[in-house]
Amino acid sequence: MSNYVGNGAYCYANSAAMLLSSIGEKVDPGLLETIGGFSLGAFRTQENILFFDNCTSSPDLAISKAMSILGFNVRESVQSRGTEMPVDELREALKQGPVMMGPLDMGKLVYNPNSPNLGGCDHYVVALSMEGDEICLHDPAGFPNVFLTLDKLEDAWKSEFPWSSGVYRRWWNPERIEQPDLKEIDRRACAWFKSTVTEQLHDTASHEGRTGASAIVHKAEQVRAGAIDGNEWAHYVYFALPVGARRAHDYGLYFKSIDSDLSALKYAQSRQFGECQSRLVSRNWGAAATIMMALAETEALIQAAILKME
Repeated sequence: MSNYVGNGAYCYANSAAMLLSSIGEKVDPGLLETIGGFSLGAFRTQENILFFDNCTSSPDLAISKAMSILGFNVRESVQSRGTEMPVDELREALKQGPVMMGPLDMGKLVYNPNSPNLGGCDHYVVALSMEGDEICLHDPAGFPNVFLTLDKLEDAWKSEFPWSSGVYRRWWNPERIEQPDLKEIDRRACAWFKSTVTEQLHDTASHEGRTGASAIVHKAEQVRAGAIDGNEWAHYVYFALPVGARRAHDYGLYFKSIDSDLSALKYAQSRQFGECQSRLVSRNWGAAATIMMALAETEALIQAAILKME
């Protein structure tokens, strides 16, 4: 199996890797993405949009959990909704080093020329310095050392997302407090995987048939009928399927030395995500639905394997 090297919507994992690099710690974003556990699972929202991640988790939780599993402590803070942007606190934090920020609304990050088409998409970046009424950022979407006025930052950073509690969330001042070996990291990660998959299994959404294989089967039937609009189609072909393929591939790599069967399932799932992407882009509804049904079967096997972990 050849590893994938290239672009991908790994904004929170890339940003966390940049934050850790500020203290001389080189951690692969793919490792942060996997051990955070957020991208295990599938669910349909109340609005009937399919996501290939865990409805009981979030990128916010995944970032903090991955740091902890790897032996890092990181300062984290968040404000109540409706409060003013904590400019002074941010300025003080930046004196200590870079600050990871998010979620932000990509549609309001105006240094990105495609921002008018990205409204409502969540994103994570790393702040480097505050200079006058501007902030300098590393944006992992392809924009290093970009500048944003503080009023535009506030617009983006105060945006509310249903899975994220509060606004103006940031992480800074990471420090290593443990040196867990690979065996201990794997033990912690696998215990977390089992816990988070179990939690989703008992969530209300699961009882409503909106998680796991059931969620994917339901959407496959709609896809077969061509019953998705342009916005939902764009969600799958621009984001959910390509990032799903990369995440699954990285899980395949991670599980290779832990559970060869689970690794093979994740590699197979990655290929299915990629094929589904290909069929949906050409609007071949029947072929896309068929491979989505196969995705559902694989998801059920992956869930069962994780729940059997000791």
